[in-house]
Amino acid sequence: MPEIVDLTLPLSGETRVFPGYPRPIIHKWTTIKEEGYYSNMVFMVEHSGTHVDSPAHFVEGAPTIDEVPPSKFVAEGVVLDFTSKEPGQAITAGEIREALGKLGVESGRGLYLLIAMGWDTAPDDVWLKYPYLTEDAARLIASMGFEGIGLDSPSPDYAPFMVHKILLPQGILIVENMAGLTRLAGQRFKMIMAPMKIKGGSAAPVRVLAILE
Repeated sequence: MPEIVDLTLPLSGETRVFPGYPRPIIHKWTTIKEEGYYSNMVFMVEHSGTHVDSPAHFVEGAPTIDEVPPSKFVAEGVVLDFTSKEPGQAITAGEIREALGKLGVESGRGLYLLIAMGWDTAPDDVWLKYPYLTEDAARLIASMGFEGIGLDSPSPDYAPFMVHKILLPQGILIVENMAGLTRLAGQRFKMIMAPMKIKGGSAAPVRVLAILE
């Protein structure tokens, strides 16, 4: 039997969010004791916890999350190890090319490029000082035809968000705030994502599963 590894952060009122967004609110709505059944009311921004950005997040008129083909959510993933990066350091095209070369990856077709930095466990005082991808790195990713990228940090870039603006117009999805990538550094595996189908959504919380044969 294959091993299933969950690469998703749990959602709660303690979930860290990008500046300007409210933290999720999960409010107990009914209880078994009072109403006979248990349920919660959930209020949150689409970009909460582990989530996937649709092209519409930065491109006017581009596909929203419900319009992204389901085939984009079933692919292979390959994890590059950038845990040596310090807060605020750049990840360059040359570094990505070298890391992919060591793993024998020559094309990104049918593949998500996953960046492990260990930022899912970073302390609060450095969480927003994450390493970032350079514009040249984003152009390399686009030129190799990757289906998407995923990171265990809040974002692949900082304002003015040029990595988003390079990748999303080409239909290359961006998965942010993943968890547990360091454990899979250097590995390649089948990956299944199940985002909420939010009509008109700029993004959606997503459950990401790695299948290790």
